[in-house]
Amino acid sequence: MSKAEQNRQLIMDYFAAWSAGDVEKGESYYSDDFVCYQAGHSAMAGVFHGKQELHDRWIAPLLKMTNNRWYVSGEPEIILAGDDGIVVIVHETMERDGKGKISTDKLVVYTIRDDKITTCRMYDGDQGAIDDFWA
Repeated sequence: MSKAEQNRQLIMDYFAAWSAGDVEKGESYYSDDFVCYQAGHSAMAGVFHGKQELHDRWIAPLLKMTNNRWYVSGEPEIILAGDDGIVVIVHETMERDGKGKISTDKLVVYTIRDDKITTCRMYDGDQGAIDDFWA
């Protein structure tokens, strides 16, 4: 199996964990020096250094604000898979009391090293609508 195929399988397994709601397993795919970038202007946007900071400043608040109504597709659309990473579009749906439901097609660029995700760059298809949802 080529490195690109291994990266494709790793990302499919990663999204299967998130789709099943398994936060701990999803976070286990990140390297110790993991960095995540979330585009936008809301409180959810920013740069997150390390698994714990991403959990504390992005994942936990997202789950709290949605009352655990965050749904991630287990079948991302693979745009490009290479030896150093992968680019996907993933469909997410979130629901908040008083804000309703929103769906987004998120472009995500992953860098993968030693079978771990080292960087993640997330860009929502309609960033303004997502920023308003988190306001």
